[in-house]
Amino acid sequence: MYSWNSFEDIVHRHEPTREIYLEASLQGTAWSGTIYTTLSRERSPLLSTPRELNIIQELGKVWYLSPSRVELQRQMQIGSVGPSLPWQPLSPNGFNVIPYLLERFTSRDSRWTEAENWLQRIAPETTVLKVPLRAMQASVETTDTNLKLDINMAYQGTGIQKALSIIAAVVFSPEGSTIIIEEPETNLHPRSQESLVDLFNLAVRDWKKQIIFTTHSWDMLLPFASDIATASKRGEAHIRAEPKNFKLMVFDRRGSDITIRELDIKGKEFKDIRDYLKKLWG
Repeated sequence: MYSWNSFEDIVHRHEPTREIYLEASLQGTAWSGTIYTTLSRERSPLLSTPRELNIIQELGKVWYLSPSRVELQRQMQIGSVGPSLPWQPLSPNGFNVIPYLLERFTSRDSRWTEAENWLQRIAPETTVLKVPLRAMQASVETTDTNLKLDINMAYQGTGIQKALSIIAAVVFSPEGSTIIIEEPETNLHPRSQESLVDLFNLAVRDWKKQIIFTTHSWDMLLPFASDIATASKRGEAHIRAEPKNFKLMVFDRRGSDITIRELDIKGKEFKDIRDYLKKLWG
């Protein structure tokens, strides 16, 4: 799910004589347990657990979106782009989002209206989301409410193009999934970022999903500060985060030292949270 160029690029301090130990623990309905492997420059990784069907089913509930999500193509040849992973049909960089949405659209997925509604909340000028197929070329189009025209999303802003993969992953992933998103705020207006927060809160509250995201954006954290800390509460139109379902982890780098710790914002003053993050981010 996470691509690297070579062993030397990712090993600690780029020292090729070292080994890399990877471990993942899953607690799910089809399978629970730990998968681990050790790899070195001379030895290929060997998983501790065979690829059994129930493990693959459980891995299918873990989706990842990379920070370098691609912009949409105006048209894409159907059949030329397949899924990048056997257990995640949507590519981590969003490259195959058009054929992925085409499958949802033509199969009349019951969640399509939900995806359409969230697209409109993030980009209020859009009303209809459709994936027309013309001579084996598919595209994603929306209807502009002001112009009354169908517009190819490749001509929309970069932010909403990259957010489309997030909407697809959060809405169409199986119930109970974990979706890991790096920098969901990329190129998005602050109000659109808050709509993403509402989508995340809905997915956690009603669809029993776990959303893990990394961000450098104050606008992504501001709604959580309002929902959980002692700040002005957001309006009823927003979907609020529940304190018991929220955790904020801080990655702090000081020189060559990196620390990871929880920042508990429950009951904290809004100003104190803001000042701390401003200092952290410089």
